[in-house]
Amino acid sequence: MVLLFLAGPGLAAFQHDAREAAMCFVHSGSAGGGSLIQQTALGAAAATAFSTLAAGGGAVGGMDVAASGTPDVVTGPGGARVVDGYGQILHTRWNRDLPPVVVVRPGEVIQLLCRDALDIGEAARTLTPEASLTLDLGRVHPLTGPVEVEGAEPGDILEVEILDVAPLVDFGYVVIGPTLGMFGSLRPDVLAPITQFTEASQISDPNPGPVPGAIPEDQPYNSGSPFVQLFTFDRGQNTGLATFIGADTGREARIPVAPFMGIYGVAPMRKGMYRTLPPGVSGAMGGNADIRQFTKGARIQFPVYAPGAKFSAGDGHMAQGDGEVCVTAIETLMAVTLRFSVIKNSIIASPRAIVPAADPTQLAMPAEMLAHGYYHTTGIGPDLMENAKNAVRDMVDWLVTDQQVSLHEAYALCSVAGDLKISETVDLPNWVVSMTLPRGIFAA
Repeated sequence: MVLLFLAGPGLAAFQHDAREAAMCFVHSGSAGGGSLIQQTALGAAAATAFSTLAAGGGAVGGMDVAASGTPDVVTGPGGARVVDGYGQILHTRWNRDLPPVVVVRPGEVIQLLCRDALDIGEAARTLTPEASLTLDLGRVHPLTGPVEVEGAEPGDILEVEILDVAPLVDFGYVVIGPTLGMFGSLRPDVLAPITQFTEASQISDPNPGPVPGAIPEDQPYNSGSPFVQLFTFDRGQNTGLATFIGADTGREARIPVAPFMGIYGVAPMRKGMYRTLPPGVSGAMGGNADIRQFTKGARIQFPVYAPGAKFSAGDGHMAQGDGEVCVTAIETLMAVTLRFSVIKNSIIASPRAIVPAADPTQLAMPAEMLAHGYYHTTGIGPDLMENAKNAVRDMVDWLVTDQQVSLHEAYALCSVAGDLKISETVDLPNWVVSMTLPRGIFAA
């Protein structure tokens, strides 16, 4: 796919075009060429935000833009509209009482511009491991929306068709911290600002504003050391490979990409303010599910709990393995293009979908990469979570010994390219969990 304002003349032209308030409605194609299908214009606020981001604006605590407000929503040729959740934060909590930022009819096409999961934007390029410990967790998961869909009522199903997902920038990042992820310490006092992981936390989060930092002052590194890994790709790229150069060792790899949004959801069942994690905190309304199969071509169904459904999205991922084991995928700023439909008087208990591929990254791998096969590790025992940890530990160990990457690099690779699967649950009392990772990512 092509982003007109990012193609050809380079950054200087992009900044000029942004100041002139020009951007395109994104469609699939090639990163290096192709034709523009639809074009539209954003207002001055959004254009300034695009320009600032390209020039390296934004602090570690988040992109330096205005807080919540009314977004620029513009209509381009063909009636397609663009909602700017990129130039400003629209919301970071689920709340059924939020007014919609746009109203669409079933069958309309709309594009949502989305910030990255940690809301750090361009600052990720220079983010140090130590600085990652000071990120403001109150800004986690900025969402673009809510989008009201005409005719959607409680007791209906909202079907969301993913027409396109592609990055607005040419980089992504993985952050490994000492408290989250599969091997995080899960200290309740540290996690409290996000969620207490208790039933009470699933009723309501009354705090819509900033929350304390991630790490207590008296224990700055808690149970492990932090780590940041950058990945590069083309702006607008929605297939092919991203580049990995290990932050510790310089070891190179190519990561198959299949862009998707980690968060899709509708307004919650109950009144109140809800964090995006864990998902489904108030009915089966979605949230931070991180389902990597929700790529271009997927059709996802959600139960409707509020008039208009009030759909939002965020948390763009360039690539992720099943499990997202280190707590981040390749996080980036993303555009997602959607079309909605309403299935009347039908009730489902949880989101469901038709997806184009069970392993979407396989579609991005060339034959020579597939020919190398996969690493495969297992964890066997009576506890599925412990089995998963053992499968990942063995994969990390194998990558370190066989590919000479660091522990942190191996863990990051497991998160963005390794797939956890339950292989069998029939042999009581021991179940089997497997992890696979393509060997060909290291081939020259």
